[in-house]
Amino acid sequence: MINGQKSGTRPERSARVLAAAVAAAALLGAWAAPAAAHAADTRQVRSSASVPKALSSTVYAYTLRNMATNRCVDDSFDYGLRAFGCNGLNFQRLNFYDQGNDSTSKMWVLQDQSTGRCLDDSLAYGLRSASCNGLNYQNWRMQYWSDSSRTFINVNTGRCMDDSSAYGLRAYPCNNLTYQRFYTQ
Repeated sequence: MINGQKSGTRPERSARVLAAAVAAAALLGAWAAPAAAHAADTRQVRSSASVPKALSSTVYAYTLRNMATNRCVDDSFDYGLRAFGCNGLNFQRLNFYDQGNDSTSKMWVLQDQSTGRCLDDSLAYGLRSASCNGLNYQNWRMQYWSDSSRTFINVNTGRCMDDSSAYGLRAYPCNNLTYQRFYTQ
């Protein structure tokens, strides 16, 4: 008994449900914050509220559609990072944060607008989405092709983002095939 009432009574359960709903709304608000940084392909957006500290404040937003499979890079809380039919939802919109140049070329961090997670490739875990952390596992170079497609090369592993019907979305040694070429939309 609590304050003369049996534990688990309607007022106590209602308070717990309300507290859980408020906590869920706060978490959803935090996860949805990167979506506020949505930008058209040719525009820049500056938003200090939705940018992780390790990332620059200049952001471009794109959907990545694979040339061979015609599927888009998709990251959701339920299914994780995968290739999925293009649908225009923010699970398929990536914020591209300019990380400046290294000795070779410009580097980018790719962050999903819905989950707030960054594309990450390491030998231990492979291609995945993970909390943005500023490490080179999350830095990508782009190789530009004459047909306007791009290949994404991880700075840490040197592997390319690759999507095939047989193996799905993964990091794989670069081979210049269409499985490793993506259109930005």
